[in-house]
Amino acid sequence: MEEAMGQFDSLWEEFFSMQREMQKFVEHIAGKRPSFAPFAEEPWVPACDVFETDVAFFVVVELAGVDPKEVEIFIQGRKLVVRGERREIPSPPKRDYYLMEIHFGPFYREIEFEEDIEDAAVRARYRNGFLVIECPKKHIWERRVPIDEGA
Repeated sequence: MEEAMGQFDSLWEEFFSMQREMQKFVEHIAGKRPSFAPFAEEPWVPACDVFETDVAFFVVVELAGVDPKEVEIFIQGRKLVVRGERREIPSPPKRDYYLMEIHFGPFYREIEFEEDIEDAAVRARYRNGFLVIECPKKHIWERRVPIDEGA
């Protein structure tokens, strides 16, 4: 199941990549960012690293130029959702692009962990264009239950 979901995510990322390339081509021809571009409001997918230690999962999301106030983080069971928007930098109305690789507009990233996390203990910090999210693993504590021998 996880492998199938990973392939599905990969297909969507490939689709959005092709859509961005087509949009760049149209923008190159038009000399600007077209307002008519199909799927213009589709979210882009920020790059991220995910790793774990014995006690927590860590997610590092590359969000250079994004105001932290424009970012939302949600926990949905074992899923971590990061979404927000990178606002476009004001620039001259008439311009000719030579290279266009920076994504603007809404973004969305979803990570599913293999273990439960302590959702109330998740912490996030934003520094130098990177959002670092620490998700402590939920520990299952063993407790001996006394047996009542009375009536």
